[in-house]
Amino acid sequence: MKPRIHGQTTNRMVQLTESVENRINISEIFLTIQGEGRYLGHPAIFIRTSGCNLRCRWGTTYCDTPHTSWSPEGKPFTIDKIVARVHELKTQSDFVREVVITGGEPLLQRHLQALVTKLANAQFLITLETNGTMATPLDIDFVSLSPKLATSVPDDPKLSANHESLRYNKDALLFWIENYRYQLKFVVDDESDENEILEILDDLKLADPKNVYLMPQGISTEQLKHNGKKCIAICLKHGWIYTPRAHIDIFGNIPGT
Repeated sequence: MKPRIHGQTTNRMVQLTESVENRINISEIFLTIQGEGRYLGHPAIFIRTSGCNLRCRWGTTYCDTPHTSWSPEGKPFTIDKIVARVHELKTQSDFVREVVITGGEPLLQRHLQALVTKLANAQFLITLETNGTMATPLDIDFVSLSPKLATSVPDDPKLSANHESLRYNKDALLFWIENYRYQLKFVVDDESDENEILEILDDLKLADPKNVYLMPQGISTEQLKHNGKKCIAICLKHGWIYTPRAHIDIFGNIPGT
């Protein structure tokens, strides 16, 4: 990875004080490989926050991490406790330099910058995985944007209106695209997703396909194989990049992988 190019933290050795309020809701912290996108296969420590502002559902298939969205689990951790756990996991594989902050939606966490600063000071390379509905300056190396398409809107009318109103935020996406190294990673469930992806890229004025990844929707090998064929067909038409969901193929859709 290249050096981080953006961020509001100028003194990287700033001393952060812990308080009762300076906590982040954490679902899990674990060591694995990156299963998706540009850094597929890279060893990484994942920090999964709990809580999400969207309620993705494709037919009868819920979000692949319902324990951080539909039924959020976890508890508040101090920044120091999170960083200590990251260092503990690093002792299991001394080659690990990458930390992936994911969710849920990590940007819901008020004290995320404090965590990022401590990880950056410890010389970790930091990826943020976000649905792209929010924007805030962070001292990160790379952002993985996954705006959700119309096929992700749940049937429940109590949830669908809020999900629909939030799922695409042009200004937030442009903030990340214009200021950070990024990838756009779309979850494909249906052939109709192709037209919406084209509309979004046109709206964002992104003509270069090199940062656009298509990923099959699915929480089982069978679903991924079925939707993966759709993804590949669309990628071949537009020069976009296909990405599998290696962690689900290898481990199944279980926490901590």
